[in-house]
Amino acid sequence: MRKTTHWSTRALGALAGAVVLVAALLSATPAAAAATVAFKAGTLNIYHGLSQADFVHDLNLIASKADLVGLNEVGNRKAFLENWAADNGWWLYAPGGTNQAGEALIAKKSIFDVLDKGSIFVCDTNGPGEVPPARYNNWVKYRHKASGRVVTHINAHAVASIENAGRPEDLPRTRCAEAQFQGLKELAVDKQGEGQVIVSGDLNVDFSADRTYGYAKFPWQVFEANELPNLRSNFNLYGEKGTGTHGNRHIDYVYFWKRLPAYQIMWMTGYDIVGGTRSDHDGVVAAFSIQN
Repeated sequence: MRKTTHWSTRALGALAGAVVLVAALLSATPAAAAATVAFKAGTLNIYHGLSQADFVHDLNLIASKADLVGLNEVGNRKAFLENWAADNGWWLYAPGGTNQAGEALIAKKSIFDVLDKGSIFVCDTNGPGEVPPARYNNWVKYRHKASGRVVTHINAHAVASIENAGRPEDLPRTRCAEAQFQGLKELAVDKQGEGQVIVSGDLNVDFSADRTYGYAKFPWQVFEANELPNLRSNFNLYGEKGTGTHGNRHIDYVYFWKRLPAYQIMWMTGYDIVGGTRSDHDGVVAAFSIQN
């Protein structure tokens, strides 16, 4: 006697609903839903007092590990950087004099085209002509050639000695840094409407101490503590590695603009700390995937 299987209307409906649900979940994951290409973005503060040979060592080191780099304290090497970039196939944006040019941005010409660029004066930390000098937020908008996507890179260097275990020091330089952090956030918000955003730099605030204390005008609260969409750092996403980027402090960051999953075109997939520098800072290089 032949055995016959009967499906009820209710069972068929449940099966169809499960198929739709699985399909919806899969389509909501950008990494699984689209082809991607990879690139790396880095940051390194190359101490301005290094010898020329040590400066070249550090520049070539970070350039060998990333495709897009934010540099700090390099304004006194602007002429050399112009020649180096031209000879090695890199774009360079280092505007103005020593202070403004210090937060230079470089990118490989083989991977990026330059669409736009700019520099925003933030403040003089202790007043005009005083030490430490004026601060700027510099940025370049690129087209990532392989994906066709727009990526804006923002680079900055906050003044030092502004926090103690995450607590702000009551100094003019601290108020300057607070204004710089807010300016970086506003610039990132503005540029995220045009495409993907990466923020890099020596922010002189330790990640763990800042997150623990949670001062309202320092990077953790300004950039990361709020709901998406917002900036997220390499340390937030993948934890602290090594002993620090400057002594025992993790103060050199790479952020990206993290969106809700359905709208995420680019995401950070990991990072490494780049040791072996002659500078008093180690570098940070973050890996990114971006949809075609």
